[in-house]
Amino acid sequence: MEKEIIKRVQNILNNPLQDIKTIDKISHDDFFNNYLKKNTPVKITRMMDHWKATELWSLDYFEKIGKDKETYMYKGNIRQNDTNWQFGAFQDYLNEIRSENTDTYLGNMPIAQMFPELLEHVDFSLISKNTVRNSTSLWIGPPGTLTGWHTDRLANNILALIEGRKLVFLVSPKDSKDMYPSEKYEPGSRLSDVNMENFDENKHAAFKDLNVQYTIINPGEMLFIPQTWWHCVYGLDISISSNNFAFTPIDNFKMKTSELIKRKLHSVGLFGSKDCVCHYVNNEGKRVRR
Repeated sequence: MEKEIIKRVQNILNNPLQDIKTIDKISHDDFFNNYLKKNTPVKITRMMDHWKATELWSLDYFEKIGKDKETYMYKGNIRQNDTNWQFGAFQDYLNEIRSENTDTYLGNMPIAQMFPELLEHVDFSLISKNTVRNSTSLWIGPPGTLTGWHTDRLANNILALIEGRKLVFLVSPKDSKDMYPSEKYEPGSRLSDVNMENFDENKHAAFKDLNVQYTIINPGEMLFIPQTWWHCVYGLDISISSNNFAFTPIDNFKMKTSELIKRKLHSVGLFGSKDCVCHYVNNEGKRVRR
């Protein structure tokens, strides 16, 4: 699958794809000075050996601890296509993912709310040591999931793979004007109109000249995605991953002031487009918040 995706993306671009820098290990201070401060992405391959998650997490494990849980899932690429959330039994969605013949994605589930005990299974201190607030999420999906082009406007992000693999493409924020920012709204994010599964060369011609970086994250590896970097993520296998959004004091202040006001205004239809990632139309035809 990865060869087909990489070939298709490379055929869109006029410049060769570039490898994201990869290192084995790094100290907290060196990470802060060389990557976090410089807003530079890096893949780290040997800093998850002590994680309980790498020993315990599997579909069987989550079926056991999540048998009485309910959650949201979505289907397809909701950032460039229609928003499609559904709410139901966590275990039923796991069974769909086991079949692999589905696009059901248990994406961006808040660990602190669903499985608070799992926060002890991960260690994002590499980034959380230098920030004032952190939000940790869980992602479980089948092969072929796609999280389309977007940025995390207010947070730095580390994505860690526990099981399966993910293919990630990155574009520098310096090229944001050629990423064709979308009017579709997502709290804390900025979305792109560029759809990698349905690329429109006439509408998005400048994208073809960008320098795009990429890497495959394997189990036991993590990728630092700096704030405002554009990223697009493909699931290559049944995958289980966790990520941590980390907020600096300034970003946390924005979250509690202007961003919070924007989100409240959006909820009542007074800010941002009604075409958004956070609301969907339910079976009764009502627009409701995820």
